[in-house]
Amino acid sequence: MKKIVSLVIFVLIQSTLLFSQSYTDFITEDINGNEIKLSSYVGKGPVMLGFWRSWCPSCKEEQKNMQIIFEKYKDNGFSYIGVNIDNQKSVSKVKSYVSAMGFTFPVILDTDKKIFEMYGGSEDAVPYYLIIGKDKKIFSTHLGYKTGDEKMIEEEIINALGSK
Repeated sequence: MKKIVSLVIFVLIQSTLLFSQSYTDFITEDINGNEIKLSSYVGKGPVMLGFWRSWCPSCKEEQKNMQIIFEKYKDNGFSYIGVNIDNQKSVSKVKSYVSAMGFTFPVILDTDKKIFEMYGGSEDAVPYYLIIGKDKKIFSTHLGYKTGDEKMIEEEIINALGSK
Protein backbone atom coordinates (compact mmCIF):
# COMPACT_ATOMS: atom_id res chain seq x y z
CA MET A 1 0.00 0.00 0.00
CA LYS A 2 2.86 2.38 0.83
CA LYS A 3 4.33 1.77 -2.62
CA ILE A 4 1.04 2.69 -4.30
CA VAL A 5 0.70 5.86 -2.23
CA SER A 6 4.33 6.76 -2.98
CA LEU A 7 3.78 6.16 -6.69
CA VAL A 8 0.65 8.33 -6.73
CA ILE A 9 2.49 11.13 -4.92
CA PHE A 10 5.42 10.82 -7.36
CA VAL A 11 3.09 11.02 -10.37
CA LEU A 12 1.29 14.06 -8.94
CA ILE A 13 4.59 15.83 -8.29
CA GLN A 14 5.83 15.01 -11.79
CA SER A 15 2.56 16.27 -13.29
CA THR A 16 2.78 19.52 -11.35
CA LEU A 17 6.39 20.02 -12.41
CA LEU A 18 5.55 19.32 -16.04
CA PHE A 19 2.65 21.70 -16.22
CA SER A 20 4.77 24.43 -14.68
CA GLN A 21 7.63 23.53 -16.99
CA SER A 22 8.51 25.88 -19.77
CA TYR A 23 8.68 24.89 -23.39
CA THR A 24 12.18 24.19 -24.62
CA ASP A 25 12.98 24.03 -28.30
CA PHE A 26 15.44 21.56 -29.78
CA ILE A 27 17.00 20.84 -33.14
CA THR A 28 18.09 17.34 -34.08
CA GLU A 29 17.87 14.91 -36.98
CA ASP A 30 15.38 12.13 -37.52
CA ILE A 31 16.55 8.61 -38.36
CA ASN A 32 16.58 9.55 -42.06
CA GLY A 33 18.84 12.58 -41.59
CA ASN A 34 16.10 15.23 -41.88
CA GLU A 35 16.35 18.23 -39.56
CA ILE A 36 13.73 18.30 -36.83
CA LYS A 37 13.20 21.65 -35.13
CA LEU A 38 10.46 21.38 -32.52
CA SER A 39 9.39 25.01 -32.82
CA SER A 40 8.63 24.61 -36.53
CA TYR A 41 6.18 21.84 -35.66
CA VAL A 42 4.63 23.65 -32.69
CA GLY A 43 4.05 26.69 -34.89
CA LYS A 44 1.61 24.65 -37.00
CA GLY A 45 -0.41 23.14 -34.15
CA PRO A 46 -0.15 20.76 -31.20
CA VAL A 47 2.78 18.37 -31.12
CA MET A 48 2.94 15.08 -29.29
CA LEU A 49 6.35 13.78 -28.25
CA GLY A 50 6.17 10.03 -27.67
CA PHE A 51 9.15 8.57 -25.82
CA TRP A 52 9.68 4.84 -26.34
CA ARG A 53 12.17 1.96 -26.37
CA SER A 54 12.41 -0.69 -29.08
CA TRP A 55 12.28 -3.60 -26.62
CA CYS A 56 9.17 -2.34 -24.79
CA PRO A 57 5.96 -4.18 -25.85
CA SER A 58 3.59 -1.45 -24.64
CA CYS A 59 5.74 1.17 -26.41
CA LYS A 60 5.41 -0.75 -29.66
CA GLU A 61 1.65 -1.02 -29.28
CA GLU A 62 1.38 2.70 -28.60
CA GLN A 63 3.51 3.51 -31.67
CA LYS A 64 1.26 1.38 -33.93
CA ASN A 65 -1.80 3.24 -32.68
CA MET A 66 -0.08 6.60 -32.96
CA GLN A 67 0.51 5.95 -36.66
CA ILE A 68 -3.26 5.64 -37.13
CA ILE A 69 -3.99 8.74 -35.03
CA PHE A 70 -1.23 10.74 -36.74
CA GLU A 71 -2.61 9.96 -40.19
CA LYS A 72 -6.10 10.93 -39.04
CA TYR A 73 -5.17 14.38 -37.64
CA LYS A 74 -1.98 15.49 -39.42
CA ASP A 75 -3.94 17.55 -41.96
CA ASN A 76 -5.56 19.44 -39.07
CA GLY A 77 -2.19 20.72 -37.76
CA PHE A 78 -1.33 17.84 -35.41
CA SER A 79 2.25 16.55 -35.40
CA TYR A 80 3.67 13.47 -33.76
CA ILE A 81 7.37 12.88 -33.15
CA GLY A 82 8.49 9.49 -31.93
CA VAL A 83 11.49 9.83 -29.64
CA ASN A 84 13.41 6.60 -29.23
CA ILE A 85 15.51 6.48 -26.05
CA ASP A 86 17.33 3.19 -26.61
CA ASN A 87 20.98 3.05 -25.69
CA GLN A 88 23.67 3.23 -28.34
CA LYS A 89 23.91 -0.59 -28.55
CA SER A 90 20.30 -1.13 -29.65
CA VAL A 91 19.63 1.89 -31.89
CA SER A 92 20.65 -0.05 -34.98
CA LYS A 93 17.34 -1.91 -34.72
CA VAL A 94 15.24 1.25 -34.60
CA LYS A 95 15.48 2.29 -38.25
CA SER A 96 14.63 -1.20 -39.54
CA TYR A 97 11.72 -1.46 -37.08
CA VAL A 98 10.32 1.94 -38.11
CA SER A 99 10.65 1.03 -41.78
CA ALA A 100 9.05 -2.40 -41.31
CA MET A 101 6.11 -0.83 -39.46
CA GLY A 102 5.63 1.81 -42.16
CA PHE A 103 5.64 4.73 -39.74
CA THR A 104 5.27 8.04 -41.58
CA PHE A 105 5.84 10.31 -38.59
CA PRO A 106 9.38 11.46 -37.79
CA VAL A 107 11.38 9.36 -35.36
CA ILE A 108 14.41 10.78 -33.60
CA LEU A 109 17.06 9.10 -31.47
CA ASP A 110 17.71 10.45 -28.00
CA THR A 111 20.41 8.04 -26.83
CA ASP A 112 21.76 10.47 -24.23
CA LYS A 113 18.16 11.09 -23.03
CA LYS A 114 18.62 14.87 -22.96
CA ILE A 115 15.26 15.57 -24.62
CA PHE A 116 13.58 12.90 -22.48
CA GLU A 117 14.90 14.43 -19.25
CA MET A 118 14.28 17.98 -20.48
CA TYR A 119 10.59 17.08 -20.70
CA GLY A 120 10.32 15.30 -17.36
CA GLY A 121 11.03 11.68 -18.31
CA SER A 122 12.58 9.34 -15.78
CA GLU A 123 14.78 6.36 -16.62
CA ASP A 124 12.42 3.39 -16.62
CA ALA A 125 9.16 5.23 -17.18
CA VAL A 126 8.12 4.44 -20.77
CA PRO A 127 6.14 4.80 -22.79
CA TYR A 128 5.76 8.43 -21.87
CA TYR A 129 4.21 11.18 -23.93
CA LEU A 130 3.36 14.81 -23.70
CA ILE A 131 1.38 17.13 -25.91
CA ILE A 132 2.63 20.67 -26.44
CA GLY A 133 -0.02 23.15 -27.51
CA LYS A 134 0.47 25.77 -30.18
CA ASP A 135 0.78 28.25 -27.30
CA LYS A 136 3.96 26.33 -26.29
CA LYS A 137 2.46 25.11 -23.03
CA ILE A 138 2.35 21.48 -21.98
CA PHE A 139 -1.24 20.48 -22.72
CA SER A 140 -1.16 16.96 -21.26
CA THR A 141 1.14 14.11 -20.25
CA HIS A 142 0.74 10.39 -19.81
CA LEU A 143 2.93 7.64 -18.45
CA GLY A 144 2.49 4.02 -19.53
CA TYR A 145 0.20 2.47 -22.09
CA LYS A 146 -2.44 -0.22 -22.11
CA THR A 147 -4.82 -1.31 -24.82
CA GLY A 148 -7.60 1.25 -25.08
CA ASP A 149 -5.44 4.25 -24.08
CA GLU A 150 -5.46 5.31 -27.73
CA LYS A 151 -9.05 6.56 -27.23
CA MET A 152 -7.93 8.85 -24.40
CA ILE A 153 -4.92 10.01 -26.43
CA GLU A 154 -7.16 10.81 -29.41
CA GLU A 155 -9.51 12.82 -27.18
CA GLU A 156 -6.56 14.81 -25.82
CA ILE A 157 -5.39 15.51 -29.37
CA ILE A 158 -8.87 16.67 -30.41
CA ASN A 159 -8.96 18.98 -27.37
CA ALA A 160 -5.47 20.30 -28.15
CA LEU A 161 -6.48 20.96 -31.77
CA GLY A 162 -9.55 22.85 -30.54
CA SER A 163 -7.52 25.07 -28.26
CA LYS A 164 -5.19 26.43 -30.93
